[in-house]
Amino acid sequence: MVALKFFWHCSGTLIGTTHELRVAPLKTIMSSSPIRYSVTGVVASERITPLLPSEWNNVTSSPDIVPDFLWENAPRRETKEYRDTVKVYSHLPNGTNVLDSKWALGRLFSTAKEENNSLLATLETHCFRGVDGFQAFANKVKLLGCVPPSIPSKITTADYPDIEKGLDLSVAPDVDMAPPLWVVKDAMANGAGGIWVVGPETASIFASPDSTPLHPDHKYVAQKYVWPPVLFGGRKCHVRVYGLLTSDGRAFIHHRAFLHVANDPFTTSDAVETGSFQDSIHITNCCANSHDDTKFAGEILADFALTERTERDGQQVIPLAAFFPSIHQCMSFLAKKAFPFLQGGHANHGFEYMGIDFMLSYNQAKEPVAHILEVNAPPSQDSATGLPHAENLHNEVIRDLITLWVLPHVTKSPEIPGGWRCVYTSPDMRNDGD
Repeated sequence: MVALKFFWHCSGTLIGTTHELRVAPLKTIMSSSPIRYSVTGVVASERITPLLPSEWNNVTSSPDIVPDFLWENAPRRETKEYRDTVKVYSHLPNGTNVLDSKWALGRLFSTAKEENNSLLATLETHCFRGVDGFQAFANKVKLLGCVPPSIPSKITTADYPDIEKGLDLSVAPDVDMAPPLWVVKDAMANGAGGIWVVGPETASIFASPDSTPLHPDHKYVAQKYVWPPVLFGGRKCHVRVYGLLTSDGRAFIHHRAFLHVANDPFTTSDAVETGSFQDSIHITNCCANSHDDTKFAGEILADFALTERTERDGQQVIPLAAFFPSIHQCMSFLAKKAFPFLQGGHANHGFEYMGIDFMLSYNQAKEPVAHILEVNAPPSQDSATGLPHAENLHNEVIRDLITLWVLPHVTKSPEIPGGWRCVYTSPDMRNDGD
């Protein structure tokens, strides 16, 4: 059984081949010294170990042996004394501190508007601490005491662009009709917790010490609500994009992606009816939605190399090529702004593997755009469903990471980018060699 696999080159050339769906370990030329690796974390180990060359030695349970390739979800104290000397390491200096923080991400994108790039879609973001900070933020944006404008009753769920039906932006809600909604997030929270939609109907709840869910000493970010959203089957959705930063100053995007979808049909009037904005309508995170088997859409396959819908692993694949130019611009900007804080990692050929969430929309010119929401560095190596199509996507993305970056620096083999496309090269960073 075979399926089409795309290969991106930094030149932008796209070629295709076929590969077996069953994952098989990579093979490398045997060297005189066995290659050793360590992958910490149960989920990461279960995902990555079967994708590595079968002749490599797993020394994860032998802390006294220095591996050639070290993968850690987060840098650990136990590896500090030797991780700078391994041949490949799964982090860049300060990588998780900068990229995994919503607070830092908001700061990095604070100057994006100055680029005057219509495809670089960014969300107005405010950073604050606790309820006092929320009060200052809410007053600044006139959220407290604001009378919510009414969305014309003629706009229904069916009027929003819907990529399940095919992207049609010729008739769509006006970009200028955005409701005064904000998404407030705990700056260091991941998964389903620490995120709320706030509007004039609910701002007073968050501003009062007696009713606020905000902690006094926590950092928070407030992002402007993406408007107008591009829906999937009448529900709000976001796309999980896989990105990669390497110690030689390059940034990559993988062509394969997931769509994550909210559980209930989209509306912005739910707070008027219920007194709060419902997670099942506005939150698209799999962790928040997978509990309801009757509504959860699962992990929907998407692909930035496709312009027409196709099928893979028995599942539909949503074509997202129209949004790739915007995601390309955003990833390039992120890399340009982040690399000055990440420089280093040449000796151990560090990299940052990222799961980046984007909300799909369009601009005044009716160009498809994608707004960056957050970065997870690294993303979970687990799938939300455990179904074959989701497992295969995770395997392909990480296998391509291994052939693009890990094998070349461990075995001197040539780079094979697979589905990774180079979208940025820093003029200020260089590879110091092996």
